[in-house]
Amino acid sequence: MSPGSPRWTAVRAFLGRHAYVALAAGALLVLTRTVDFAPPPLVRPDPSAHGGAGEPVAVQEFSPELRNPRVVQLRLVLRRYDDPALPVKADDHALDDRGDVLSSPLVTAVVGTEAAVDQKVALEGGDLQVRLGLRATPRLTLGGATTLEHTLEIHSERTGWRGHPEIPVFIAGGTIGDLDGRGQRWVFTVDGHLFSLDLEAVRPAGPV
Repeated sequence: MSPGSPRWTAVRAFLGRHAYVALAAGALLVLTRTVDFAPPPLVRPDPSAHGGAGEPVAVQEFSPELRNPRVVQLRLVLRRYDDPALPVKADDHALDDRGDVLSSPLVTAVVGTEAAVDQKVALEGGDLQVRLGLRATPRLTLGGATTLEHTLEIHSERTGWRGHPEIPVFIAGGTIGDLDGRGQRWVFTVDGHLFSLDLEAVRPAGPV
């Protein structure tokens, strides 16, 4: 066909009206033959890891910069033990080395002001999640001791065909007295996993 012939003109007009067909065909060829959307190995989730970490998490340290006695730091340390049959006790830390630290959130609060922790920890490649919810208000007694009014809620959530319903594991609350001299530990299980959760506090000495 010559460029000026009526047939060539008709072909050009057809291609102009249906150019999107050629573009779609080319895109389909690219998607099906030349592009690999599989994620590289380094970003694939590790199903054996606890949450998002491939190794045990270091426990955060209380800040050495605290100088105001009206400031209290609170720390939650969540451990998962390698054997759910271990005799872990609420008043004994002898088996701490058998547990991996999964989480250790650290918050700072002014005396008389509420602090909050709301954190989810993933296990079993993300199929199981444990949520920690703490509301805590540090106060001082007339003798200068630190007490803690608190509510702690722990829920579990498992992925399944019914959705993601949260199941309460336990709810605790009340006032912890003389928190400067001791911490508070809870021991619990979720779907065959054994955990301990330690609540600790530090406040600089001095008059308020």
